[in-house]
Amino acid sequence: MNDSPRFKAVDDIFSGRRRGNQLMASGQGITAEEARLLWASQDMTEITWLDLDDNLLGDDGVRELSECAFLENVQYLNLNHNGITDEGVKILAKSPHLKKLKRLHLKDNPIVGEGILALFNSETLEGLSNFQLHEGWSCRKREGWRYKSKD
Repeated sequence: MNDSPRFKAVDDIFSGRRRGNQLMASGQGITAEEARLLWASQDMTEITWLDLDDNLLGDDGVRELSECAFLENVQYLNLNHNGITDEGVKILAKSPHLKKLKRLHLKDNPIVGEGILALFNSETLEGLSNFQLHEGWSCRKREGWRYKSKD
């Protein structure tokens, strides 16, 4: 098995995946190590829509994402299917750099409870108004949980 990063420069990740202020990097198998290229890029200050669905960030990747000052303008963040646990969500809920975040998607991650409470009680993610956790379940912080089945 080859453990060397596939993405060697941030332009490798941006290539064909950036559309104006959106970065659509879902399904690329981006690891926490490879994501460091994004977190080190000042170009991330222009991103308001960040789609990282179906990657390999895990809690370590979320920790580094949460510490990235270049993500100050992100309003939509998709972290579905990234192996993120309650610990990662608790870290995310404390991020001082995601103050403009309005929507957060966390479906298909092994999150069971404490992380959800951290999102509700976050003092830094005050703008977060909607998050999705498991298939069909979404929450509007001011209105509570909603379930909409696929049927």
